[in-house]
Amino acid sequence: MRAPVGEGKQRLLEALFEEFGQNGPSPNLSMRQVAERLGVHHTLLTYHFGSRPGLLRAVLLEARRRDNLVIAATGDELGFVALCRAVWSFYSDPAHEDRTHAFFHLVGLAVYEREAFQELVVDIDHLERLLEAAALRDGATETDARQQSIIATACLRGLLLQRLLSPTSEVDAAAERFITSLAAFQGEGHAPSTQ
Repeated sequence: MRAPVGEGKQRLLEALFEEFGQNGPSPNLSMRQVAERLGVHHTLLTYHFGSRPGLLRAVLLEARRRDNLVIAATGDELGFVALCRAVWSFYSDPAHEDRTHAFFHLVGLAVYEREAFQELVVDIDHLERLLEAAALRDGATETDARQQSIIATACLRGLLLQRLLSPTSEVDAAAERFITSLAAFQGEGHAPSTQ
């Protein structure tokens, strides 16, 4: 058993990633089981994260923050379509499947308990902002860039959910078709108009 970590929330998050990897603890583990693996008392986890969904939310937010840094690092120079393809490639990678499961689990909870998951609701808009910035770099108007980023984010998330429910090559082909359709509507480097 690992020596107890400090009481800081960030330090606990680091310990969670060290112990459980980038996807964090399985949703099937209790708070007591997670605490035991970390070598801390379960009340420390409850103090910092509140509940098992709270702990999963914190881990997912930290994982998404790290993911977004990776995507943003490549995305600073990518156009809208290329960034959509990079986002799909990243999140459809089987190595991220547990995280994708956790994301949709928590989003489902957020639909019913928006106040309790407000931090998650705000955080998931970060992907839209990355795509919006890419569309602006491509020459889209502010309105078109915002609307196109919402459409692309919703479609990519819907396709990821479909991939979890029906993991077939058809879903990947549909994602490629959607991303290619974005390129087909672009003219002279501008994101497609949503009017």
